[in-house]
Amino acid sequence: MAKAVELAEQATQCGTVYCLGALAHNESLLTKLSSQGVVFVDDLAEVPDNATMLIRSHGVSPEILEQAKARKLLIIDATCAFVRNLQVLVARLVEEDKQIVILGDRHHPEVIGIMGWAHERPYVLANPSQLVMLGSLDPDKPVALVAQTTQDKLSFDEVAKKLTALVPVVEKYNTICKATALRQESVRSLARVVDVMVVVGGKNSANTKKLADICKAAGVRIIAITGAAELDMSQLQDVRTVGVAAGASTPHWTIKEVIAKMENEKNGEEIQEVQATEESRQEQMSVEESAMDQTVWEFSVGDVVKGTVVQLSEDEVLVDIGYKSEGILPRQEMILGADQELSSVIRIGQEIEVAVKAVDEQEGKIVLSRKTIERQQKWAELEQAFENGTVITGRVKEVVQAGMVVNLGGGYEGFMPGSLVDVTFVPDFSVFLDEEVSFKVIEMRREKEKLILSRKHVLEEEATVLKERILNSLKPGQVIRGTVKRLTNFGAFVDVGGIDGLVHISEMSWSRVDNPGEVLSVGDEVDVKVIDVIPERERIGLSLRQAQPDPWTKIARQFKAGDLVEGKVTRVVDFGVFVELAPGVEGLVHISQLANHHVKQASEVVQQGQMVKVKILEINTDAKRVSLSMREATPRPKKEHVKEVQLPQDTGTGLTFGDVFGNLFDLKKEKE
Repeated sequence: MAKAVELAEQATQCGTVYCLGALAHNESLLTKLSSQGVVFVDDLAEVPDNATMLIRSHGVSPEILEQAKARKLLIIDATCAFVRNLQVLVARLVEEDKQIVILGDRHHPEVIGIMGWAHERPYVLANPSQLVMLGSLDPDKPVALVAQTTQDKLSFDEVAKKLTALVPVVEKYNTICKATALRQESVRSLARVVDVMVVVGGKNSANTKKLADICKAAGVRIIAITGAAELDMSQLQDVRTVGVAAGASTPHWTIKEVIAKMENEKNGEEIQEVQATEESRQEQMSVEESAMDQTVWEFSVGDVVKGTVVQLSEDEVLVDIGYKSEGILPRQEMILGADQELSSVIRIGQEIEVAVKAVDEQEGKIVLSRKTIERQQKWAELEQAFENGTVITGRVKEVVQAGMVVNLGGGYEGFMPGSLVDVTFVPDFSVFLDEEVSFKVIEMRREKEKLILSRKHVLEEEATVLKERILNSLKPGQVIRGTVKRLTNFGAFVDVGGIDGLVHISEMSWSRVDNPGEVLSVGDEVDVKVIDVIPERERIGLSLRQAQPDPWTKIARQFKAGDLVEGKVTRVVDFGVFVELAPGVEGLVHISQLANHHVKQASEVVQQGQMVKVKILEINTDAKRVSLSMREATPRPKKEHVKEVQLPQDTGTGLTFGDVFGNLFDLKKEKE
């Protein structure tokens, strides 16, 4: 039944699922499934064509299967393996022309389905007392006795014994579920030592009813309820010991509620519990196709076997390994985290490999372990990852000065040296603590359980793959976004998606740049144009200025020949100076245009960084050239008028030059 419920829940993820009949005799479970999208119908005609139909664990007749296929229904067959084997057995017995007797409830869906496989030929007995109805048996034909999988083993043996007295040949096929037989025997034993048995389960549950019948046969008083709300505590007055049994479809929380109610209101009294989950474990049993007899295997400490999980709690797992009772797998015999729940790694119905740790034949108890197996399996996985270079993951358990300790699972830990943590230097490894990281195993030694890990290898491989992809995808002319990673004296390296490209200093700006730091800073996000890609050399040439508008495209609209403008001297060369008119646009003032007089060196007239007035002589946008003149931007100074001095005539009187110019020299001294 558990498998059927799981299949139903999985199927509802894809849409509505129709189930032929109730999946379990438990209203709370059915309500939950209905809310998830399971629709329970009584007849196949209620299922729409092309819909999804679930066959519950009880199985159906072959006619139902044929009708479903004819209507193109998507069939999810959850018939339990034990019931399936019973169906096959009955069909074979019919072919062998044997008389078939079924011990079971004629109205139970499992028996109804079996009748279909037997072509309505078998006799059905509810209990040994109905043997008197078999007067029409042919004494010359062998009789094959089978049982509904949830029947009582004692009743089956009694019917077999009485049949032998009626016909010469009786073939017994013990088709009772092994788990059912064990649960019923446990309930029978418990009923003998308690004062009252509380049987919890659906009123229509066949296996729950069978548990109640067993308790009655043991002579103990029974209180049958479907849940804690129905339990009348007055019925337990003066009762010292109470036994609790529950059917397969009874949820575990319902059982806990019943026990909690008794414990809270009847403190001091002893309560013993047996949860009978026969139907939920039928599909986990295997039978031999011939006689379907159960084989009880013998085990020794150290044996490694496979088994099926049949029950799960917080502290242990019960595993069917073919022993006379389920093996106990304690939590401490598994490798789990401190807060990890068993249900996160184990589920009911799962087949697992276990090792036998202890066997108690007298108690019929067997203790199992998975520690050794899990360690072996994990080492094999790690070894395979090492040989194949596979990337695996683990959680960082501890950080130390030299690196990190990583939990690999299965009880193994690996060490990742600091130099192998990243492709760049990591000053503090604590940022990785408790984080899931990917890595490769680069060294391992079994004898010392030594494992060396490298995250750096993974990052380098990822970077190589990314680099190849980027190099093959970039084309000259593309404008892409990048981040400045590094500045040098000849340019800047820009990350364009995992690979660095170079923006040469000459491609940084339309203006002259002497130092890349004038334009960019590390961390800047910029648009750059791809100007060169050489994949084999892993080289990408980028341009910052070409990703921006060319200032020469608008210079003709901004200036014209004859304009007088002011600009900054950007360079002084032998043949003149360059003056910046606008960002990215420079013009040349030839040395002959620097001044109105002859200039031997431009530095005699102007210095770099100086603001000067210039006249635009010519603009050639195609050649990106502007001719300028400082001489014509500055008017020539006017010539001063020189007054003629009339020298006195020599009269022969003996006057000296001092007499004539003495006053002029005095004036000169005063000026000085």
